[in-house]
Amino acid sequence: MKFDNLLRYAVRILNAYQGETPLAGWLKNFFRENPQMGSRDRKQVSEMVYSYFRLGHALKNIPQEERILSGLFLSHPQQEPILDYFRPAWNQVRSAPLEDKLKVVKTKFQEFDELQIFPWAALLSEGIDHRNFCLSFLSRPKLFLRVRPGKETTVQEKLNENGLSFQIIDADSGLPFPCYALESGVRLDDVLALNQDAVIQDLNSQRTAGVLKPDSKKEFEAWDCCSGSGGKAILLQDLFPECKLTVSDIRDSILKNLSVRFREAGVQPNQMFQADLTDANDLPRQSYNYILADLPCSGSGTWGRTPEALYFFEPGFIDPYRQRQEKILSNVISRLKPNGDLIYITCSVFADENERISSVVSGTGQLKKVMERLYTGYQEDADTMYAVRFVKL
Repeated sequence: MKFDNLLRYAVRILNAYQGETPLAGWLKNFFRENPQMGSRDRKQVSEMVYSYFRLGHALKNIPQEERILSGLFLSHPQQEPILDYFRPAWNQVRSAPLEDKLKVVKTKFQEFDELQIFPWAALLSEGIDHRNFCLSFLSRPKLFLRVRPGKETTVQEKLNENGLSFQIIDADSGLPFPCYALESGVRLDDVLALNQDAVIQDLNSQRTAGVLKPDSKKEFEAWDCCSGSGGKAILLQDLFPECKLTVSDIRDSILKNLSVRFREAGVQPNQMFQADLTDANDLPRQSYNYILADLPCSGSGTWGRTPEALYFFEPGFIDPYRQRQEKILSNVISRLKPNGDLIYITCSVFADENERISSVVSGTGQLKKVMERLYTGYQEDADTMYAVRFVKL
């Protein structure tokens, strides 16, 4: 009876949620307004809902209950009591290789095709394997820590003292600083002095340091024009402590949060300001010899963390992002000094937001592309990132 109730509760949530806000925050509000379940049941229902969305656009025509159980089976290798109740035969092979589990689901639902999890292969950037990208949604991305300079011993000791298991990422894998991988969902607020000891930053976000790093420039004026949460600004400051850093964002709330984070990280930017960079009138008067443009995008490279965004995605969603990216880049280029570096970064898997934007920038005749990287995350339970460096002629 308990599991029947949990399944009904998950279906109730799915019927109420329309993708208008991130699922994690929406669920917190929902459980706050509906406090009848204990923490263990809330966690179980949340996993069921996320498992439903991990199937993306596959099996959309089967009953919601069946889709929840199928997603739970495919995306969870550990024993699930609810599967013992509804699908005991499935639960017995829960730890089997994913390819074997796919066959089990296909036996019950012959129409199941894992390529339909994300059915728009033609939209992907060159170099992204469509099937592997689809299958990546059936596992949860890891939590990655970038250790701040000189803090490696401190971080390891604190993780060990709190009994947290972690994997040390190979230093030869294109990382500028030590990096540790932990299981998704681990709470670190009471374990580490976050931002001071280590920064929570995706593996491939850390790898963009290979494109971020200005050649032979020890002192330079840099503008992080869409700073967001500030992870790359802190990374840039750690790479080049003498960098004179300016940050901006369109959202005042982001800048307030960023001020707190910078204070925790010991970063003191020269200037912070709010600006809508689609409006040329909001541009700063100053010019820079380095502009970091980690621009708003579809976020499709991070959908493993937010599979609800995959479920509600339609191809028409891309074009407004592309137009905004082109407008921002067109404006900020005017504030780049001759021989200055422009770094364009997205967490997108779409060619329209990646190499096609790069072609538009090169096509202006004002900049030359000198480095381009696509960091695919599906092999390592990480995000996918695209980064390109231009030099102004």
